[in-house]
Amino acid sequence: MSFLDNYEPVADRISKFWAMYPLGRLHTEIVLINETEIVIKASAYTDREDPRPAAIDFAQETRGSSNINKQSFIENCSTSALGRVLATLNFQPKKDGKAVRPSREEMKAVSRASIAQTKDYLSLATVEALAGNLEALRGIYKDAQGAGLDADDLKKIADLASSLK
Repeated sequence: MSFLDNYEPVADRISKFWAMYPLGRLHTEIVLINETEIVIKASAYTDREDPRPAAIDFAQETRGSSNINKQSFIENCSTSALGRVLATLNFQPKKDGKAVRPSREEMKAVSRASIAQTKDYLSLATVEALAGNLEALRGIYKDAQGAGLDADDLKKIADLASSLK
């Protein structure tokens, strides 16, 4: 059994968050950005009116450190921060009843695998959905469809777009 057997995409965790907390809110903000790195803080609120987040977490990415970070290091960091804050809220896989928090090496392997298989369309779609950018989602869907992304993942992108209508 590999780590990938327990990996749940951030887009799926976001969907679960909205299903459980339809009046919640997810917020990301850039804490640090320069020529080489970015740090993003993600906050999750189970009630959008509550001034105190239910969870906070951070992610850091280095520009050019992977194929995706050569072109989309801000988006990748934002998605990572959201994945981490949702894991803090217990939206994460479990193994033997315990939460699984992947190591850096495991996430690098997942990142390489997802780039090779899906070009990370789901992460890009998640970022655009959070930004409310329906036109970008349509473009991502079209590109993903042309690249032969599997039907389940295409449906996830379509569902993200439908949530904005």
